[in-house]
Amino acid sequence: MSQHSTVGEVLGGNFPPNPSRKTETVSYRIRAELKSSLEEEAARLGINPNALVSQIFSRHVSWGRYVGRLNFVPVSKDFLRFVFETLSKDDIGRIARSLGESQAHEELLFLFQQITPGTILMFIDLWASHFDAWDHKYQGGKHLFTIKHDVNLNFSFFTKEYVTSLLQSTLGTKVDFEAMSPNSVTFSFGSTLQNWRNEEIKIAPNKLNMNTATQTIQQKKTV
Repeated sequence: MSQHSTVGEVLGGNFPPNPSRKTETVSYRIRAELKSSLEEEAARLGINPNALVSQIFSRHVSWGRYVGRLNFVPVSKDFLRFVFETLSKDDIGRIARSLGESQAHEELLFLFQQITPGTILMFIDLWASHFDAWDHKYQGGKHLFTIKHDVNLNFSFFTKEYVTSLLQSTLGTKVDFEAMSPNSVTFSFGSTLQNWRNEEIKIAPNKLNMNTATQTIQQKKTV
């Protein structure tokens, strides 16, 4: 049976994750109009305000707090579709590999100050979490990701080349893409800690933290 953890638990390196979620009662002072807006939104969604606030906090901890630091620019799917429809497959592959081998490394170091199997998995979880829906499981010694992006087939090809170059250039890990459609991709790769031990990777080996070993990560998120 799979265990589950949030991205926040992964970022904290809590392995194996505790299936029981501890909650605490806290009090924050907010403006009256914010309280009213939260209550209206909770009613619209059919959930209680506590659940809505928890969702907002979780989204900020797992994704929102990194957006400004990485200088991300929000774009529409229509814009992405147009861009990727106009690019050739050779150009898409070249751009994706360049970003996976360079820019992704810089973002990893900027966010986590080191490149290890644990921080690479955190980075992939963080990257995947801003799509429509995503799923990450660890089973049979492999990490299995499914990402639903709903852009087009060229974007799926971009994702394939980007993820492959990222993992090969850092961990020397082979990535298998089980499915690739205009709406989603599914890929898997072996235990990163095992690859890290077996391969002569020269990226910050003295900073490897075995406590960040990955066990099971599964999360679906709709933005």
